[in-house]
Amino acid sequence: MDESKRSLDELLEGMGIGEEAESVKPVLEERDPVEEGGDQLDPLQVVEQFMVGLLLYLDPAYSIETRISDERVYVEIVGGDLSKVIGKEGRTLRAIEYLVNSVLAKHTGGTVRASVDAAGYRRRQEERITRLAQQISDHVIANGEAQALPPMRPSERRIVHLALQDHPLVTTSSYGEGAERHVVILPKGLKEQDDGE
Repeated sequence: MDESKRSLDELLEGMGIGEEAESVKPVLEERDPVEEGGDQLDPLQVVEQFMVGLLLYLDPAYSIETRISDERVYVEIVGGDLSKVIGKEGRTLRAIEYLVNSVLAKHTGGTVRASVDAAGYRRRQEERITRLAQQISDHVIANGEAQALPPMRPSERRIVHLALQDHPLVTTSSYGEGAERHVVILPKGLKEQDDGE
């Protein structure tokens, strides 16, 4: 079997994690975020070291491009079969970003965050959500009635709020709990009431 075509189940099995595998207690080892030369690792180095190690294990064809701006490390995964690192509805990409941010928080105390993308997937999602917010706001202006968007993850709701924060005629508010939390776009001046969700 081609090494680059392994499934996630096969990778987990290779790590000793499988459905039949016995539960193994991890050995946690504290490591000082200092290189051999004695210099403190900067956030970009932390992210690069972690991502290179992870991606080499998944498929050596992957590589990364990184940059840091405004206390955020931006990582673009390139090469290889990018659909595998994106996953269904971006789930694998979000999981990778979660891991990167966990490692980064350990070394920076949470002062720096990372954004991970592959093949422009995140950028396209943001553009799609921004277009949806603009379309719904046009509908709200035309009808004068509030309109709810479908339930969204926190990062997606944030995109809607930011897209319309300076809009002269509409405002946004979030309602609901957990997986049902959604954004409502309202005409400015309309009294915001929780719809009981």
